[in-house]
Amino acid sequence: MGMGRAGFGLPALGIAVLVMALSASGAVIINEVAWGGTAASANDEWIELYNSGDSAVDLAGWVLVVGEARILLGAPGEATVEVRRTSIAPHGYFILERTDDETVADMRADVLFKGTLSNVGADLRLLDATGATVDEVLCEQGGWPAGTGSEGTRPYASMERVDPGLLPAQWATHNGRAASGLDAKGTPISGTPGTENSATLDFRTVPRVALVDPPSGTLSGSVVVRWTASDPDGSPAALQIAIFLCDAAGETCRAVVENLTNQGSFLWDVTPYAGAGEVFLRVVATDPDGLTGSAVSGPLTLAP
Repeated sequence: MGMGRAGFGLPALGIAVLVMALSASGAVIINEVAWGGTAASANDEWIELYNSGDSAVDLAGWVLVVGEARILLGAPGEATVEVRRTSIAPHGYFILERTDDETVADMRADVLFKGTLSNVGADLRLLDATGATVDEVLCEQGGWPAGTGSEGTRPYASMERVDPGLLPAQWATHNGRAASGLDAKGTPISGTPGTENSATLDFRTVPRVALVDPPSGTLSGSVVVRWTASDPDGSPAALQIAIFLCDAAGETCRAVVENLTNQGSFLWDVTPYAGAGEVFLRVVATDPDGLTGSAVSGPLTLAP
């Protein structure tokens, strides 16, 4: 794991995160990236592809480009050490493990590759047999949008695609609940190699929240906060609503009101909060399973 370099030897040059997905519906996509390795070894990196289509895809001739390195998916060569399988089944997964097959110890890798995924970010491009770009994840300049290395409350968590159907692609850190695979020391991996992403499971079940009013601007006196909230796998009436006021950096939030029923509005007296500078309003919905969704206003100024 090259801490000071971006994917396979390219320098990290910028600050903006750019994540693009060019794959059409039914294409093979880059689905999960364990750029931080595993608890067994920071060098035990792995990458997962997913076929969201209804037909098998032959990956012979395909290439996964990581920085300047080319991982051939059809035969050994360049950054490819070994190829065990080239076909990816419909709605199936394809696992690439770094160096050897102990990275995900209880699963057989489809491709073994050499090289390193830097902690500071890398560009990944999936090319089909014609050389056309099928999917790409561009993180060399801005860093990985999700996942963790050795730090954090969930170290060595993978970067998961939220849902194959979302374009542009959205990414989330493995949630620490749904998991699959064991690392080289027999410890459960903080990721979902070979199975549905925890982020996708969350996407299908977490509450959906939209803040209707206020959008942004200066507020004073009594203001009606309006929202809509639904639960994909439950009744919207069962949702509990909390409203928070957060500073401009989003680092400090204080509760305005908690444990509201999901009636869609709340009359808020902003006077006690006046003079706090630029702030944001966050509406949070919690379902009976403890899953939360939220929506945030634009910048607000609270006047006496």
